[in-house]
Amino acid sequence: MQITKLSAALSYANRLESSPYAELCSSLKWVSIRQEFQRDFCSLLKMSTESPLYTSVYVGTTALPVIMKLYTIMASKRAEWSAQNELPVEIPLDEDLRYHSVFACPVSKEQATDENPPMMMPCGHVICKESLHRLSKNIRSSTRFKCPYCPSESSAEQAIQVYF
Repeated sequence: MQITKLSAALSYANRLESSPYAELCSSLKWVSIRQEFQRDFCSLLKMSTESPLYTSVYVGTTALPVIMKLYTIMASKRAEWSAQNELPVEIPLDEDLRYHSVFACPVSKEQATDENPPMMMPCGHVICKESLHRLSKNIRSSTRFKCPYCPSESSAEQAIQVYF
């Protein structure tokens, strides 16, 4: 029935305003159909439905206040962050903007697996389970060790597994 109606609408293509099928050709319908196709196509490919430019600008404007606050605090204490290409704070992002389904351990540079999952320490930094155990075993005097990225101390038991 719907295909017949759509086919009949094509015969009125030159005079849409007076057509009994004008509602099929409204610009609002085309916008919603485009969005639906885009959403379905992107979900099949496990991609974001937003444009990369929109995503970059949105994430940047979300992160900028946090980074500026951190910069102000660190400048007042005359401190610098020690890790290159890594932010020392968590940037709060919407769940649909978290894309990293693959995790590479910043310590061992190995990709996480089911046997070697990512583990988050109490300070918020994440490393693979094997790296966590290596760090905790290298300390002979106690089970506490220093995070490789910040001055926080923790134990392997305090780390929690991160699921992607």
